[in-house]
Amino acid sequence: MLWRVAAWPMGALLWSWSRFVLGTARIHVIGPLDAAPAIYVHWHQHLPLLMPLLGRRRCWIMISGAPYMAPIALWAQLTGLRLVRGASGDGGRVALGLLADAVRTGACVQLAVDGPAGPPFVAKPGCVDLALATGAPIIALGYRSARAAVMPRRWDDQILIPPFAVLTVVATPVPALPGDTRETLLARVQSALEALRVGR
Repeated sequence: MLWRVAAWPMGALLWSWSRFVLGTARIHVIGPLDAAPAIYVHWHQHLPLLMPLLGRRRCWIMISGAPYMAPIALWAQLTGLRLVRGASGDGGRVALGLLADAVRTGACVQLAVDGPAGPPFVAKPGCVDLALATGAPIIALGYRSARAAVMPRRWDDQILIPPFAVLTVVATPVPALPGDTRETLLARVQSALEALRVGR
């Protein structure tokens, strides 16, 4: 009940702040950020900016159904993202099935592949399962800014971007090669995301 009450004020505050940051930032994009269908993957540390950025493209996103995630779910919807509730071990298989249906209709999907609670910087296989089931390309995302700060004492080393920052968003396609297994494709996703990690 507490999280339901808190969802609107917290979600609206997060939306207002992210919209202000994105609206004042100068963003340079390297690579394909308009691909659809596509599976956009990133570390949890990049979630704050990539949610509103991909919300402009009406991507689908999976967010845990836990009550404490209600403000984040509302924030995602306010940015324009379309929502599926679930996480690994908590309705994740059903949620991935719904995302697969969305991809097959030509939509894009956003996944923080080390979420919702880690371990940090270890890609989970759901994105690979989705790609192998649908044939959609995987695109690894990350961003950097000289003014970015890694938030202390957070499990995900989340990046705080101030207003009026200059940002470089990098979109790196992760190719699926003939003969790929789940394990080999996941290793390629891990490698692509490691190259985009901030604070290594």
